[in-house]
Formats: sequence, structure tokens, C-alpha cells
Amino acid sequence: MNWFAQKRQEWIAETLHIYGFVNRAHLMRKFGISGNQAANDFNTFNDTNPKVMQYDNRKKIYVATKPPKAVIEVR
Repeated sequence: MNWFAQKRQEWIAETLHIYGFVNRAHLMRKFGISGNQAANDFNTFNDTNPKVMQYDNRKKIYVATKPPKAVIEVR
């Protein structure tokens, strides 16, 4: 994973922790990426952090279900 992708993963985790939800528009606006890239980032996040967020079809947002594990290593 490149540095930019890692920063997006960290931002998803932080946003879920602080606000309890996030959506593609947030990620697209923050990082200037396409909707497809945002969807790929959420899929990657789900793969590395299973059951941390759940998609709410009615609100069209990802909602935190439990705190995500640390995305970066602490030294």
C-alpha cells in the first residue's frame, strides 16, 4: 500500500472513531479522489478491519460498529 492509500485508511479510522460514520463523499472531498477510488478504499478498510463498520443503505453512510484497530504501528 502506498503512502497516500495509507493516509486515507488512517483518515477513515479516525473519522469513524470521532464521528461514528463516514461516506464516500467525505473521502472524495478530503482527498480529491474519484468515487471508484473511494469505494476501493472502503473495501480495503473492510478487508483489514472486518466488522468495524456497517453500511446503512437508507442513509448511504458507513456507521462504526466497534472501534477500529490501529492502522499504523506505534513505536
